[in-house]
Amino acid sequence: MTRFKSLFAAVVASAIVAVVPAASAQNVHFVGAGSSAQFLMAAIAADQAALNENSAVYGGSNTVQHWTKKSAAFVSDNRDTLGRITNEVGNVWLVWIKDSGGNVTDVWTDVSVDSTVGVRTFSAQENIGGVQTAGGQVTITSAANTASDNLVSPNSPFSALWPDNTPDVPVTAAALASINAAVSGGAHVNVGLTDIRPEDAQFATNRAIAALNTTTYAGLGYVGVTGNIGAPINSGQPTSTANATPIKFALQGKGDPFKTTFIVPPYTTIPIGAAPIVFIANNNSNSSFPKNLVSGVTPGLHLAGNPPVQAYPLEELFAGKVPCDTDASAFGGNDDGGGTPLTVFLREPLSGTMNTTEFSLFRSFGDNGVAPGNTAYGTQETGIINPTRAPYNPLNLACPTDGSRSRAIGTGEVVGKSGAGGLVGTPNSIGYIFYGFSNAAKLTGAGFNYLTIDGVDPLALPGTVNQELPNCNGTVCPASLWTGSLSYPHLRDGTYKAWSIYRWLVYNNNLSDPYGPADIAQLAQDFVDQDVADFVPFATSTGSDGLEVYRSHYTQSSVVGNNGSRTSPNSLDNGNALGGGTEAGGDMGGLIQGPFGTTLATTNGQVEWFATSNTIDTVVVYKVTWKSGPKFTVGTPWVGSTITLGGSPQTITNCVVKGVAHCNPTATTLYVTAGNPSGAATEGIAVTYSAPFSITYPAAATPGILQKKQ
Repeated sequence: MTRFKSLFAAVVASAIVAVVPAASAQNVHFVGAGSSAQFLMAAIAADQAALNENSAVYGGSNTVQHWTKKSAAFVSDNRDTLGRITNEVGNVWLVWIKDSGGNVTDVWTDVSVDSTVGVRTFSAQENIGGVQTAGGQVTITSAANTASDNLVSPNSPFSALWPDNTPDVPVTAAALASINAAVSGGAHVNVGLTDIRPEDAQFATNRAIAALNTTTYAGLGYVGVTGNIGAPINSGQPTSTANATPIKFALQGKGDPFKTTFIVPPYTTIPIGAAPIVFIANNNSNSSFPKNLVSGVTPGLHLAGNPPVQAYPLEELFAGKVPCDTDASAFGGNDDGGGTPLTVFLREPLSGTMNTTEFSLFRSFGDNGVAPGNTAYGTQETGIINPTRAPYNPLNLACPTDGSRSRAIGTGEVVGKSGAGGLVGTPNSIGYIFYGFSNAAKLTGAGFNYLTIDGVDPLALPGTVNQELPNCNGTVCPASLWTGSLSYPHLRDGTYKAWSIYRWLVYNNNLSDPYGPADIAQLAQDFVDQDVADFVPFATSTGSDGLEVYRSHYTQSSVVGNNGSRTSPNSLDNGNALGGGTEAGGDMGGLIQGPFGTTLATTNGQVEWFATSNTIDTVVVYKVTWKSGPKFTVGTPWVGSTITLGGSPQTITNCVVKGVAHCNPTATTLYVTAGNPSGAATEGIAVTYSAPFSITYPAAATPGILQKKQ
């Protein structure tokens, strides 16, 4: 069966009994809107679902076809009676089954917009003829017989990634009609593809639309024509007319803000996997361009001042508080303005990519965004004092002494193109994206490099030279490119701090469709490792792979945090995690928990290392207490070994006096022979630790750790 997924074909053919639909009506199984990072695997999984249905329901007598096109569809939100909500345009894929007469029997489609737009258009409750209708409407704008742009398999053979082994075809009139002439004036969004939880997406929307507060940045000032419709956030890229507009929506069980009597129906959030945020530079072919970013989020790795407080160099760079050049402290420099000037690209505050980065790296620690020892509220929106006009909106704002900051709308604009801004079009620039082979395809070669964060590599792909982004030239980009097929190993082990779980929102009444959203979500996880390993699957159906970490959930948008259900151990590394099921609340920037269930050669976590000494039966030692990550091994196994605290090697002691040990390690306390050099006299300073001891981590168990932020 070559790339036809025979495992699922056999199961579906034998286990599913379905009724053949009438040729005059189409089964619209999947209408997605949202994250561009999930566009590819959603298409591949939908094609497999179509193959499965064709086999099980039609006996293989019908034909599966597909088509893709750039900027060829839009999602409309018709809740405002004055029509002030603009359509959201994006790339589109369309998969359909046709019978021998050319009639379309089944259809699947997705429009690539933004995570928050996906959540909003999924949640929108429209008033159509006085009837509540869930989800915005999708319309494809191309004419019949328009050729495909081959967005799924851009390189020959154009059939390489499609499970049915066939290339795209020109879109047919019948296929277009299945979407554009569906009930209620168009096919309605029934899947929201998002990089962040819906509670976080609502928080981001409300924060963007609220009045500007330059003290706390709890409101960003994109205030619009009504309380429900904000001002457009415009692109700063050359020739671009793109913008993103904050528009309010409700979570499940709540009344839509445009018509509060319309209650958002219950839905389920399905996690499909996790992907890293990666910072990428156009280094202008300079091989000496910096390779590491100092975030300050990892405690103890960047202390400044006397007494020492935690500094946040990466936030200061993207907030324009220091010269934007290669001598910035974010690159290990001294902020003297003596480096190569840079253009720093920011994402719009509605973006799932922006919010993941904002709350993982720029605005971390505590509910109000203020870190211990740091009085500033970190945000990349710093300095935008008038969000209604240039140079603040569109954002093209000079940094002190050197460089500038510029707004890019969507991943496509961050990547950019020649003559049109973004990383490709702007020498000496830096930005961030959710990494994926397709997202980064234009950024390979000596002119670009990705950056580690606090020395941790987000990709850790063997064979990478000079931190150039890997160029996957094959027909597939599988997880086997990594040692042991463990893709993104430092996301899996919890040491890389900037990542999020991809999720699909699905109305509960759509969950039972055997070829619908829930089935496609599982297929996407099952195929990602062997097709294009753009993310770590949350949990494959066969248990072959799965995530080993989760982020602590917390109360967000008035929804109490719940880490979700426990997954089963996977057979790849025995890891498991929490998520899905009862999962609720926010988790962007939540404290990373795990890894769980797996064995690693090195133990990594965070501790408090004290500067004041303790005298235990005449032995002078310094206390180290566990903060997060794996706990210590009780007893003597670690005694005499070296533990690295904040980059400083220290010897673990057991306070032996006359042959008797008085301070063997416990699970949460051990002692070393030197104090924290920070000079803090009365309290421990949080630092990272690593110990060269193999440890088997315990499995994740509910309810897990709640209400903790990075």
